[in-house]
Amino acid sequence: MEKLILEDLFKVLLGIIDSYNSKILQNINEKYTIIDKSMLSAYLYIKILENRNERNDLSVEVLRNYLLKQSIYGETGNLALEFTDKSKMDLYNKVINELIVEKFEYKNRVMKRLKYDYKILDNNEFTNLLKFCESIAEISILNKLARRGNKEAEEYLKIRKNKLVSIYTNNALNGDKFKDEKINIIYHIKEEKFEETDYFKLLEVALKLRDVYRYSTLTTVLPENVLFHQYIISVTCILFADYLKRELNENINIYTLLLKALFHDFGEYNGNEIVTQVKNYNEDTIAMFGQMQRTDEEQLRGRIGDNLYNIISDSTDGAEGYILEILDKVTAIMKLWIEVKYMGNNTYIKATCSVFQSRFKRFEKIKKIDELKKKNFYLDFVREAYIYVKENLIEYNPEITLEYFTKDEIEVMRNEINEIKKDKNIFLKPCN
Repeated sequence: MEKLILEDLFKVLLGIIDSYNSKILQNINEKYTIIDKSMLSAYLYIKILENRNERNDLSVEVLRNYLLKQSIYGETGNLALEFTDKSKMDLYNKVINELIVEKFEYKNRVMKRLKYDYKILDNNEFTNLLKFCESIAEISILNKLARRGNKEAEEYLKIRKNKLVSIYTNNALNGDKFKDEKINIIYHIKEEKFEETDYFKLLEVALKLRDVYRYSTLTTVLPENVLFHQYIISVTCILFADYLKRELNENINIYTLLLKALFHDFGEYNGNEIVTQVKNYNEDTIAMFGQMQRTDEEQLRGRIGDNLYNIISDSTDGAEGYILEILDKVTAIMKLWIEVKYMGNNTYIKATCSVFQSRFKRFEKIKKIDELKKKNFYLDFVREAYIYVKENLIEYNPEITLEYFTKDEIEVMRNEINEIKKDKNIFLKPCN
């Protein structure tokens, strides 16, 4: 069963990677993607909800749905169009909704255990808030491009600002639940004072994460920045949590889990992405880099506020934190296999040496997490992920494997895998 979930997870990651090719404003922008914009929108949405303590089932469902939707752009491309003739919008939205459902049905046909549970939601105060957040996210991206010398972006930025101001004036926000927040943001944008707001500081941190890359010591065909990584973890958390609820009757708080997934690596915004085998080399390096990360995280307080900072500081706590850690680790090593199998990047075979069994020892803490009922399932899942990735990397191309490891080293790795297969209890024991 665990292997089928892993195979589904592999398909999910491939689909997300494909979707990340879809750009916004392609005629002037070669970098930022639809998913980048969507992540900025999600952070702004959460900031407004948390500031108002405005959370309910519908607000969470809207966020969950929104994050899932970004994963279909690999099949559809950019679905955001602007119509001069607004009378055509209803028809277009109807077609788009049907197309999105069709694409999720297609994705689900090739899945064995995980499923995309996407719903078409009627417009409501929370979907409208997300649309507003998207317009602010796009302005933030254009501002970043303009500050880096993109002259064309400056013109687009003026147009977007003027459009935003004109839409949300003339009593257009009467009756809007989030009127005060929207007017406040629009005012600061109109008066060129947006950089003074907490909203700008939050989006600035997220945009910095867009420029911090993971696996930085490896030659990567598909570079993965931290902002995109947090999107990957968010979607996999949604699908995995749905499975746990559906099949194992686990009680997972999806909003808590999403907050942890979306913010868990915010402390890396200064560019301190530390490679796992360096950070976890021994107890001294664990302590040293742990302090570095805490220092970076403390600096976030003044940028994102106490409510969001507290999410980061306890991101690994509780049942939701444990699930986050599992998927964070499993997707990290699965990235190695994706580079080799999907992209033909055989240099990643050398990364087999970084997939150390001892790195997984922290998952023993499940014994202290009372909220999760099926404890053996999680340990089995982590163990199977380790075997699945490491075995595939070793055996994919024996000739190339021999260019990175001696025959004796390869034999040691094979024996290790065979021992784990025979006796699952030895997996979490310290390695010699």
